[in-house]
Amino acid sequence: MNTGFNIGECPEDKLKQASEQLVELYLTPAWSKELQSIFPNSTYIQSAKNYDKKGKSIEFLHDLIEGLNSENNNDGYCVFCGSPAHQRNDGKPFVKTQVPLIGSSDFTNFFPSFKNGMDLCAKCALAIQFSPLLYYKSGGKPCCISCNNLFVLEKFGQECIEYITQKNAAGSFDSKETSGIFNEGFKNPQNALFNLAYKFINYEREEEAIDKEEIVLYLMDNYNQNPAGVSIYKLPNNVFSFVASVMHSPELKDVWYSLLSKHYWGKKDKKSGLPIWKTNYNQIHDYLLKNRSILRFFRDDVNKKTTVPWILVENYMQRVRNVNQNRINAIKDYADRIAQCITESKKTKRINDLIAAKDFPTFKNQLRMVGKDWQTLGKEEPLISFDDYVYSIMPDDYSNWRDVQNLITIRLYEELHPILANTDEERTEGEQI
Repeated sequence: MNTGFNIGECPEDKLKQASEQLVELYLTPAWSKELQSIFPNSTYIQSAKNYDKKGKSIEFLHDLIEGLNSENNNDGYCVFCGSPAHQRNDGKPFVKTQVPLIGSSDFTNFFPSFKNGMDLCAKCALAIQFSPLLYYKSGGKPCCISCNNLFVLEKFGQECIEYITQKNAAGSFDSKETSGIFNEGFKNPQNALFNLAYKFINYEREEEAIDKEEIVLYLMDNYNQNPAGVSIYKLPNNVFSFVASVMHSPELKDVWYSLLSKHYWGKKDKKSGLPIWKTNYNQIHDYLLKNRSILRFFRDDVNKKTTVPWILVENYMQRVRNVNQNRINAIKDYADRIAQCITESKKTKRINDLIAAKDFPTFKNQLRMVGKDWQTLGKEEPLISFDDYVYSIMPDDYSNWRDVQNLITIRLYEELHPILANTDEERTEGEQI
């Protein structure tokens, strides 16, 4: 099926040969099962008695190929690329049978201008027929993958074709139990999306690093009986950039995977035999995709310690939370002086008070109490300058005070962990006595 040409440049005879090979693949039991959710009731999987699936499918594809360079009398234009729309030889419109998720011709209100189907050019319609070869399987459903980096998509496509070639050569597609679509066993689409990110980061490219991409996973359910439609999972470029920076550091990579391993919900599915990171919901992945802060996962309040090094915290704040380095440094320096104050005043309870603050006024008051402790110690310099407090610690409308609280707590855990650990040990021994 690999002609070595783009669709618009490929000779007609090679395209027809590739289309016939595609039909042979689609008629296998493994692929027939997949196409139920992609091209329902299409010529590839038509179940009517004595229906010539192979002949009708080839006829449909050859019609599209012959229409690539022919002039159409149709007055419509392709909704995807704007080229003149293709008029099929059978006179039928393009509906969900040929194009996933667009609806059937029975509901004209679903289509632009109440048309009986969708206007498509032959090139776009043909590309859609080949597109399942580059889909990805997650949660038992076909997923279309989009990325703003064509090099990444090309490398991913090669991996998909390699999977299909190997399975087809081994005769695996003769069984419905085999996944026709490229499948790495992911049941959770969010985890599948991050797996793709980790995979794409490893694609080598000399010209530039792959670290600012955006990935979108479209999980499709186009089955005729109660179709769920499409679920969209988007990994924005700022999250991809953060993940890429972590994956490029062997030390941080191990720390990151260790952190993720602690936040999979539920028990391992023993029946499937799959690892938990392929099957279970992960709260950190979910928060990153929903643009929610994951700072609280960087601290362990039970053992009063950090779960990641400060460099990873800084990296996250810069790339994902879009906080500049100057502000991060100001918060860090402030936290270090608070740690010094707590050490010298021996008031470790201040840490718990800062953590326990549930609203901004309470948190601000606890910072004020630390400031009083600093004065009591007789320090000549202020704990923090007015400008740093207003412009770095609590700028804008105070809506991000939680991030400041988390950053200060993380830094205090890092700086004062030996003291906090000893305090907990003493408390435990006192309780035993």
